[in-house]
Amino acid sequence: MSTSSAEELLKNAEKKASSSGGWFSSSSTKLEEAAELFKAAGNKFRIANRFEEAGNAFMRAAETESKSGEQDYAANTYFEAHKCFKMSRPELAVVALTRAREILIERGRFRQAADREKSIAELYKNDAADPEKALEAYEQAAGWYMQEGAAATASGCYREAAQLATDLGRYPQAIERWEQVAAMSLESNLTRYSVKDYYLNAGLCYLAIPDYVATGRAMGFYAQQDPTFPPTMEGRFLHSLLECCEAGDLQNFDLRVQDYDRVKKIIGWQASLLRQIRKGIQDEPDLS
Repeated sequence: MSTSSAEELLKNAEKKASSSGGWFSSSSTKLEEAAELFKAAGNKFRIANRFEEAGNAFMRAAETESKSGEQDYAANTYFEAHKCFKMSRPELAVVALTRAREILIERGRFRQAADREKSIAELYKNDAADPEKALEAYEQAAGWYMQEGAAATASGCYREAAQLATDLGRYPQAIERWEQVAAMSLESNLTRYSVKDYYLNAGLCYLAIPDYVATGRAMGFYAQQDPTFPPTMEGRFLHSLLECCEAGDLQNFDLRVQDYDRVKKIIGWQASLLRQIRKGIQDEPDLS
């Protein structure tokens, strides 16, 4: 590695990037040299844990590569920039990934574009705390994975989208995705065991709307698609909750939830969903 400091490498890179070449080197050669210097500076900044500066250096390298017509290199370098920004500036990491994704789309590399879009979704979900944008990105990534025949990876993205839609209270969208993931999972013996969970989640979303008639119809459809679902713990739980909701029976609803939780722990977003269902029972008018 060069003994020059990151700042010196950056300065030399900028000088070469703005040069038009000379007697013995073309402008494209100068740009290639500038890109390598920007990368060297980025690596120096990265070693020193100066992640934002490292990301900026890699961004300049990618821009220079793109200017010189090296689009494939630029896409990879934008990805390197995102790794640096992810450590301190997730919103800039999204910018870097978005530029990489745009190049990949232009070059028809949709599988790799889907990978970048999935990374964008993960950033929005985990680092930037923006579930709306995370949901949109997971949906887009899943669509591209489906186009490329990567059904298992698409299913994972749709599953993330379903959970985010549930969290956001977009129950019709969540139902569509939970049922889609269930249908995809039925196609393989390796994934069939999870179908009962997806049907349960979809059914809970119906109850949260609340639409008890649609819940009953959905349960009939689930039984047709997978006859093993009704007798499972999840199937019995969903059926018991529907009965409690239809009867407006809060006491039994709470007991059924407690019984289920003792056997299979209810996770955070499911607990929120069950609270929404309970609220729907409480808010029902008393017609007696």
